[in-house]
Amino acid sequence: MIIKDAVILATDTRVTAGFFVAHRKGKKVHPLAGHAAITIAGRVADAQSLIELLRANINYYQITRGMKMSIPNIARLASSLMFGSRFFPYYAQLIIGGVDSEGPHLFNLDPFGSITEETLIATGSGSPVAYGVLEPAYRRDMTFEDGIRLAFQAVASSIKRDAGTGDSIDVAYVRKDTGYGELSTGEKAPYYSQFLKYVPT
Repeated sequence: MIIKDAVILATDTRVTAGFFVAHRKGKKVHPLAGHAAITIAGRVADAQSLIELLRANINYYQITRGMKMSIPNIARLASSLMFGSRFFPYYAQLIIGGVDSEGPHLFNLDPFGSITEETLIATGSGSPVAYGVLEPAYRRDMTFEDGIRLAFQAVASSIKRDAGTGDSIDVAYVRKDTGYGELSTGEKAPYYSQFLKYVPT
């Protein structure tokens, strides 16, 4: 979600293959650069390949041009990579977000590279539940703390009601002043107690 001068991204950590839980500590949110981040849903290997390609190209751009790649350009790069492989597609749905000189941006990409810019996005099997929590409470001008709480609550609600969503929650953000960061286990503990009534080990 986009809030004033920041983008907040929250994910669960359950990795599934059909009804089989393949991993309980899968990482679904990753930094692409100091000012950009990505979340993944779908086939993990495909998404990881895309992340490495994006990081390499972003670094090359920044080294050769001496400036940061804008978030819309990062999203368009991802779109081009996915569209170029449309006959053997990357089975991944991506959210790319970050803050550049024009402010915060958030983009949604499907496996064929279709791209839309949004202020609020949820993906994956638990997204219908997450939208039910996010849409009534979301405001573009909400505080950073309220945004973190709402993002955590949305994923926690999905964990309660969707079998494909579960285990623990990662919360990352990109702020205008500090760049990419993630909440520590200690920082997330009060939210676990409030919304899930347990703290994962």
